[in-house]
Amino acid sequence: MSLRINDLNWEQFRDRVPSRCDLAFVPVGTIEAHGAIPLGTDTIIPEALATALAPKLNALIAPPIAYGVTNTLLPYPGSTTVSAATFRSYLFEATAGLVDAGFRRIVMLNGHGGQSSEVADVVARLWNEKRAYAVAVEWWGFAEELASRIYPATIPGHAGVEETAMVVAIAPDLIDGARATKIRRFARHPGLRARPFPASIILDRKESAAEGAPVLDAAKAREFYDGVVGEIEAGLREVFAGWSEIRP
Repeated sequence: MSLRINDLNWEQFRDRVPSRCDLAFVPVGTIEAHGAIPLGTDTIIPEALATALAPKLNALIAPPIAYGVTNTLLPYPGSTTVSAATFRSYLFEATAGLVDAGFRRIVMLNGHGGQSSEVADVVARLWNEKRAYAVAVEWWGFAEELASRIYPATIPGHAGVEETAMVVAIAPDLIDGARATKIRRFARHPGLRARPFPASIILDRKESAAEGAPVLDAAKAREFYDGVVGEIEAGLREVFAGWSEIRP
């Protein structure tokens, strides 16, 4: 039987939630320029992670929240945004609805760092107002050691090596391979503020040679993606173990 809530009928849902499953994954993203990888990268990655993790952790997968808060790269064609207030309210009401439907635990798989604070606010609000156990997961926070081992001497950043690797593993046909390593890259600088930002690949520091160029190696990408899935699974199991000690 499918693990996607959208695929279940109401009787199937009734028979599973909460008696057999009280955990929901909610993929959260935005629509934003990402170099030569898709505008929907920040939703594509969390959806794939939810698909990989749900059977391991006895969870159901909610429909994604695909419209998010885009700022720096909003001027790029195809990028969209909603206001932070609208996003925060909608995300809370959507996840609170899942709690009302029977879930006691909510995992928000957030794919966009530009809305981290809003997602964190909703995590807190779910407990404060609904007494629901909630956690926000941002995959890149689990990837630092993996990236340094699989992609040594590279520079992390938005739409760079790591994010491109995730898409290579998930949906390689959606990548413009001819442009991926050539499209403009630019590094963040504490003394510089520009809008539009001068590149849709935003590196964490200035590169020398081609340190920041995405890598289109399928085997390395699969190793990286599988490693991220494993790290997140381990982290969530620790969270759930802690929750089990305080749940009434």
